[in-house]
Amino acid sequence: MAVPGSNPFSTRFTQPGRITPLDAAGRPLDAGVLLARLRILGGTAAVVGPHGSGKSTLLSRLAHEIERGGGRLQRLRLRSWSDTASSWSAILRAGPGSVVCIDSWECLGIAARSLMRTAAIGRRCGLLVTSHKAAGMPVLMRCDTSLALLHSIVAGLPGHDHWYGTLIHAADVESAYVRQRGNLRESLYELYDRFEFRARRGLGACGSGPADDDGSVGERRGIHEFADGFSYPGAPEHNLRL
Repeated sequence: MAVPGSNPFSTRFTQPGRITPLDAAGRPLDAGVLLARLRILGGTAAVVGPHGSGKSTLLSRLAHEIERGGGRLQRLRLRSWSDTASSWSAILRAGPGSVVCIDSWECLGIAARSLMRTAAIGRRCGLLVTSHKAAGMPVLMRCDTSLALLHSIVAGLPGHDHWYGTLIHAADVESAYVRQRGNLRESLYELYDRFEFRARRGLGACGSGPADDDGSVGERRGIHEFADGFSYPGAPEHNLRL
């Protein structure tokens, strides 16, 4: 349960590794089945889908399951093409039979991706990546979004029975999904702001709130970035400790 005063939509509760990976219908995905498929594909594959569709969440869970099963892996999240050197270093550190997990594979250029795949073959290690497109790699899974999926994610957040129907309503979830065009990550950011605004207003807190009456705001991207094994400095858990 969320502690008093905490926001259940904070990244500490919604970052990859904290949410159970779900399919588009809101049902839990079987990591064991996906890892078996990864082995069939030769250890190299992509988790494909649009922005905010749960690719990073699924990659985080698969990486965890690989480690839990005694597997060795390297993992990193790319921000831009300038992270090519970090990717190359991860490949070089990887030993035979290990897996290199790379979030945001599309940040690398075509030539760099080709070199990475060739190097992985040479090192006899697997590559498990997230990407908006398959980019020539076998597809492990295609992630998609739906309103049912967002409702399932919201239902699994801490203290749901205490705040759902009071601070956050079904209409808020539906509105966020529509406003953010199906992007689950952005929808959760918007719900964070709505929850925060209403909680503070209910406590009579002073200070600036979101821009409109229902607690929704525009871009809040800077403070909501996740912080887990694929993270980078300055992510939200450094800013949103409530």
